This record gives sequence, structure tokens and C-alpha cells, in this order.
Amino acid sequence: MNRRAFVGALGLATLGVRARPRWSLDGDVFVERFSWAMGQQVHLQLYAASESAGLDAAQGALAELRRVEGALSLFDETSDLCEINRRAGRRPSVRVGPDLEAVLRAGLGFRRLTAGAFNPAIEPLMRAWGFHVPRRGEPSAAEIAEAREAGLAAQIIVGHGRASLPIRSTRLDLGGIGVGYGLDRAVALLERAGIRRAFLDVSGDCFALGAPPGEQGWLVTVPDPAVKGNEIASTRVRDLAIATSSNTVSVIHYGRAVRGHVMNPATGWPADARVQTTVVALTGLQADALSTAMLVAGTTFPGVLRSFTA
Repeated sequence: MNRRAFVGALGLATLGVRARPRWSLDGDVFVERFSWAMGQQVHLQLYAASESAGLDAAQGALAELRRVEGALSLFDETSDLCEINRRAGRRPSVRVGPDLEAVLRAGLGFRRLTAGAFNPAIEPLMRAWGFHVPRRGEPSAAEIAEAREAGLAAQIIVGHGRASLPIRSTRLDLGGIGVGYGLDRAVALLERAGIRRAFLDVSGDCFALGAPPGEQGWLVTVPDPAVKGNEIASTRVRDLAIATSSNTVSVIHYGRAVRGHVMNPATGWPADARVQTTVVALTGLQADALSTAMLVAGTTFPGVLRSFTA
């Protein structure tokens, strides 16, 4: 596994999307691309006026995902995120780009909305449990308590193109929100390129733009985390985002113990309120953050339009 990946691990259960006819009634051409961005597999389906226009739009969307990754990656020492983490507890504040500023503002909003079930300052717990730096055994109670307190005490000050972490122990990990933000930016680029129908899937975080020809929406199936190949639900989405969070795929084994990568900030332990949550929301940011928060808290939150849990 590439430890410089955006979230450090693949982890999210991939939703199933059923492909449509290659030609639409108005002559649009179906274009499909498979690639890699933000440390994860990417599957893009779209309809365009020509194959060349579709390929150009797809390339632009992939480039936008990688551009966002450059600002938000925890595993790229040159990223804005790594710079603000390095300067935690020091002054002055750090100049940050619009991407990191937007995501930090959103992260603070989701932390308030979910009463802390979503917390962008989760990196100390991720590190303590071995998801960022490999370790041989489970963390001690003291290590868990220290990492938990670092996350709960974290302060994030952001505004006017600058940001700071006043407390030295604070470290941010935007893996629970950054992909959703990247989705939103990539879809905005597709729309500017004239694309009206597309489905962008970044390993389980997805956005449905418009609908396939003759359909009410993109048909999405939600996998059963307990039985490979089974489905627990299906739904049609149009101009909406959908994201799945699970603690059964990206895991670490300590003897017989299996620990998932989504942390509960309140307890310091991997989340166990749900096995898997899938959320439909208006934006990728919302779907990404709220699916994580629902996995942690086991309850729904404002902004969730539909949800499927296991």
C-alpha cells in the first residue's frame, strides 16, 4: 500500500453503479475512464457531445482531483495540510490556499453539527492506532487517552487566507472530508466543460450529475458488508452525492483483534456504532463527513437526505 496515499488506506466500500447505453437519444457519446487520484481508485462515466470532448472533460476532472490532493494530503510533505500540522503550537499563522481554508471551515462546521462525532483533528488517534505509522501491538490505555485528549482539545483558527493550530499537540487528518471536497470541485469542472450527465466514483465517495438517457437517476447499489456480492439497498441519485463509510475494509490486525480506521473521537477507539453507513446528501463534502459521523454516532444528522446502514 502506498503510505503517501491521500487517506493512507483505501477503506471505503465501493458502491455499485450500473452502466447505461453508450449512445443517448440526442447523440451524446458515453465516455468511461478508470484512474487513480487522492490515493484511491477513480471511476468516471459521462456523456459528452463527442468522444474527444468527453475525454478532455474527464482528464480535467481527474487533474482537479489531483490538484486538491496536492493541498490536502497528509502524506505529501509539501501540502498545505502538512505545513499547518508542522507549525502547530507556533506563531504566526500559516498562509493557506483556498482549498484548505474551505475544507477547514467546513470541518469546523461539521464538528459543531455532529457534536464532535466528526473531528478533523483525529490524526493523533490514527497515528496511535498504527494507521499512519506501523506498529507491532495495540496502543496502551495511556497512549489512547493522550491521543484522544489531543483531538478533543484541538483548536483550529482559520480565515482571510491564513490558519493556525494554537495547541502544540493538534494534528489534522482530512481523510474524512477531503475526498468529498475533491468530488465537488471535479464535478464543478465537468459542468464548466458542458457536461450535464456524469457519475464520478472515488472508491465509494460519489457524485451523480444529471441522469443517464431515459433514466430518472443513476442507479446505485449499496453492498452488504457481511456477504460479498450481496446488496442491502439500491437507490437512484441525480444531482446528489453519495458516500459510504465502513470499518470493515481498511483495517489493522493485532493478533485476533481487527481494528477499523474510522475513529470515535469521544472514546479514542475505532467506531463501532455501525458496521457501515451510506449517506445521500447535496454535496460531496456533506456526504463524506456525515457518513463518517453516522458511523461514529449511530444516529443521523441534518443534511442527510437518505441513509442506508448495516
